[in-house]
Amino acid sequence: MNKFFFLCYLAIGLMMYAGCSGNSNNRIDPCETDPQPGCPNYVDPCETNPQPGCPNYVDPCETNPQPGCPNYVDPCVANPQPGCPNYDPDPELATSITLGTTPYTVTTTKEEFEDGFWYIKATLPDKPLVIHAVRYNTHKTGYSIETWSGKDSLNGKETPSAMVNRYAGKGREVKVAINGGFYDMTADGVPNGPEIVRGMMTYLGDVSQPIVGFDANNKPYIDFLTFNSKIKNKNNVEAAITNVNGIRSTNDLVLYNSAKGKHTGANEWGTEVLCAPKTGQWETLSSYLNVRCGIEKIELTAGKGNMSIPNGKMVLSGHGTANTYLSNLHTGDEVEVTVNYTLKNAPNVNSSIIHNAVSGYNIILKNSAIVEPASTSDNLIVGKHPRTAVGFSAEKDFVYFVVVEGRRTGISEGVSTRELAQVMKYFGATGAITLDGGGSSCLMIGKTTKNVLSDGSQRAVCNGLAIIKN
Repeated sequence: MNKFFFLCYLAIGLMMYAGCSGNSNNRIDPCETDPQPGCPNYVDPCETNPQPGCPNYVDPCETNPQPGCPNYVDPCVANPQPGCPNYDPDPELATSITLGTTPYTVTTTKEEFEDGFWYIKATLPDKPLVIHAVRYNTHKTGYSIETWSGKDSLNGKETPSAMVNRYAGKGREVKVAINGGFYDMTADGVPNGPEIVRGMMTYLGDVSQPIVGFDANNKPYIDFLTFNSKIKNKNNVEAAITNVNGIRSTNDLVLYNSAKGKHTGANEWGTEVLCAPKTGQWETLSSYLNVRCGIEKIELTAGKGNMSIPNGKMVLSGHGTANTYLSNLHTGDEVEVTVNYTLKNAPNVNSSIIHNAVSGYNIILKNSAIVEPASTSDNLIVGKHPRTAVGFSAEKDFVYFVVVEGRRTGISEGVSTRELAQVMKYFGATGAITLDGGGSSCLMIGKTTKNVLSDGSQRAVCNGLAIIKN
């Protein structure tokens, strides 16, 4: 019996051995599924991708310290340079300046009236000339550079002092204010060129006039606007918007908003459509690209014209071909409206970037080079007048508001636009534009007018620029 069991166990053992080793193809080599040190196909991960803990690992913080490295030293802390948020040197100004081809001695006084703000008064007794300038450090947060429109209307005029007082009544502190662009003095102060107020285009005007504009971070841009706006109906058919708050002419499609006033002023020979944004009010939209609007009211060719413009809404007014396009809309339709503009020399800068802008008469300084006047006979260019200019430094760290006094015999006789460009270079600007001058030239710090006014008092003007403490 014992022999029988022994033979059984022996048979079972042989069968198990045959199953395990009789076919070598069934064996699984652990080096194939999980290579380890000692396996012929093992690749050391430290060789292909050195990590902390590997003997060949080199800490990048040791070879190239970056923000976040324990040994990183911010170069802006040790040596503030243009582009650094803490770069704000005392304005170091030369003791002489060349105007035209003649060098003049300059005497300057400087005052830092708020962190990031310097007021500079420069006197050239031999010219004679008196210049006032404010340099603002755009890295100083808590401020906004905004367009102020006279009486908050396209058809209004207002002195800078009145604007400062009006803003103060709304709980906003104006640190600096300067007059804006040229305007039609025979009308109600309508600007000659484009105007943008807190993101909303209030007037298109003559786009051959350059603008100075500012983004949400107060970075400046000086260029010409290229206007490219449209409406798209529910069938995706588009029509070009040709103007904003301007006069409606043949085949024009004009967009009117509350900056125009209570009514469009258009005649009865067209179609006018009242639209309301689906979200928010027109005056305070965060973007004017692809705005969904509902059609609330339509007045056809035989209608009254001069449609009213309620706050928060806008009116599309068409004549000729634009009349035909609007006539095919219906109350209750939803349309898409885009009010966009780009910069001629920087088309990637569009309406989503430029939040505030006024138009100027001439670009006088570009990339530190003086832009020679287009005319040698235009008195507005070559004559000696009080002047207003806005400029900025190469890295856009600084914005300069400058007013040159003029028409003061023996004290300050004014400058030409070319001399104004030389003045802007003197203060440190590499780009600059002229604004309205003469009796309009005015620079205020808080509620104090810094320049002597050539008219003896402040002139009511169409618009200006203000630096406001938020």
